[in-house]
Amino acid sequence: MADTEHREQHNHGSGTFVGGDVHGGLWQVILPPYGKKASSNPTRAERQPEQDDDESDDYDGIFVFLIGSAWLGATAGLAVVYSVMGWPWTDGAPPPGIPARIGGGLIAFYGCLAAVAAFFARLAQVFEIWSEQCAITALQSRGRWVARPPATMSRATAASAAAAAVAAELIASLYGWSSFGGKVSQRAHLARLNGATNAKSARAATKRPKA
Repeated sequence: MADTEHREQHNHGSGTFVGGDVHGGLWQVILPPYGKKASSNPTRAERQPEQDDDESDDYDGIFVFLIGSAWLGATAGLAVVYSVMGWPWTDGAPPPGIPARIGGGLIAFYGCLAAVAAFFARLAQVFEIWSEQCAITALQSRGRWVARPPATMSRATAASAAAAAVAAELIASLYGWSSFGGKVSQRAHLARLNGATNAKSARAATKRPKA
């Protein structure tokens, strides 16, 4: 019973408030989670089985969701262009009026931002997966010099994951009133932390003592 209550608890303290939870101050969204913050994050081996199941489900079909969000963002962006230029929505239709252009443009712009946030969150996951694969290669390499190239790639992809995650979290803050904003923010936040953990593991592989 106590475990059930603990899992359902939400943090309502001060800080960056997104989707019913607090992810810390705004500076924690902007700065990459390296150093002590990254070391406090549990690695994949230390996580509970139910957490691994949730994350694996979220990573299923990641490239499909990535392409889908990119298509939705491009479609919404094209609708914004149509509204700004005053072009008719269909062939043979009269040009829309000013109220329709303003209303349609605002709705399309808001939808475009949502698709962009989802795209960057999924992109952060892709970079996180790449950083993990590079970190595994570095850890399995024989010798520090052999481990350096994959470790460098792991740190580079982790930095890319952090950049994409920050962009996703900032845009998702506009949708913090909805479950969509919280889901996107959480997805990007975890990808950023996992990428930093992968980079730290890869860097440790280059500092192993000689056998």
